[in-house]
Amino acid sequence: MRTDLAEANINIRWGVIGARGIADKRTIPEGIIPASNSELAAIMSRTEVGQLSEKYGGVPWFTEVEEMLDSVELDACCLATPPHTHLEQAQACAERGLHVLCEKPLAITVKDAEQIQTVCEEAGVKLGIGFMMPFHHLSVEAKRLVEEGVLGRIVSARAQFGFNYPPTSGAFRQVRKLHRGGVFMDVGNHGVGLLEFIIGARVDTVMAMVENVVYQYEGVEDTATAILHFDNRAIAVVDTSFGTAATQNLLEINGSERTLVAQGVLGQAPDGMLRVMETHKGPKEYLRVGSDCRNMYQAEIEAFAEAIINDTDPPMDGEEGVWSQRVVEAVYQSAETGELVRVADI
Repeated sequence: MRTDLAEANINIRWGVIGARGIADKRTIPEGIIPASNSELAAIMSRTEVGQLSEKYGGVPWFTEVEEMLDSVELDACCLATPPHTHLEQAQACAERGLHVLCEKPLAITVKDAEQIQTVCEEAGVKLGIGFMMPFHHLSVEAKRLVEEGVLGRIVSARAQFGFNYPPTSGAFRQVRKLHRGGVFMDVGNHGVGLLEFIIGARVDTVMAMVENVVYQYEGVEDTATAILHFDNRAIAVVDTSFGTAATQNLLEINGSERTLVAQGVLGQAPDGMLRVMETHKGPKEYLRVGSDCRNMYQAEIEAFAEAIINDTDPPMDGEEGVWSQRVVEAVYQSAETGELVRVADI
């Protein structure tokens, strides 16, 4: 592990484990490569690796995790693999003194998520979780407006996140033993995490329902809705589905004075629009903010690399990952039992 990185003014060397999928679509081209403090040093995937290497300028490629970790000098690894593999891979990285940025969910059980946090803490390496939406320009603006009291007291909120995801061969998100749950495990946690970030409060109690409305996967849902109670007494709904083709994916936060509606923050693109409406003076627009189109993935990578360089806590750290796992588990327990579930009891 390199030390005194701030004085050396050098880039963080990244290895990507699971270089296909979201890593190839977003994290590498939009995050690592354009990041001002990072460089892509190696990639690992079990298939199509040589082709990916050519795409990224001939970067060293591997088909086995340990071979990559032992062959290339790295500072950090991004885990963009199915969550049931994260614990083993995080352990391999931590044992070699490599910092870990792990795609969400951190694991498929709370126990494994806690173990990942423990092995990283014991090895003295940083652990980050791949929640990129808090880095969206409009998410930052929404949080600022809430903190400044523009909305008044936060009363309720809604995060809608859905798209069409038909049954696909090899799709781990559609298989219970590989992913625990379906749409809520995959994107519902984004909605919860973003609401907690913007509102500045934690979910304390959950009531939820899940269903297979359009598609029959291998033991997981295609649609899920959770009612969340926060420790500041606000109530929210997170509404998710893999069986919808035209959802607007809106974020709505209702305050005692005004309502905020943002389009674009729940997704992977950097654009969008935020509006604040008066809530007791008629349908009057109080404020409108367009996204400056900063890239969330670049900001996410730069923030984690900055934490390594300056030896500070990552903004989306392992604690966030474990907490998210607890909330998601509370959602599934509530859906399975039909009862209200306290996150503290998970």
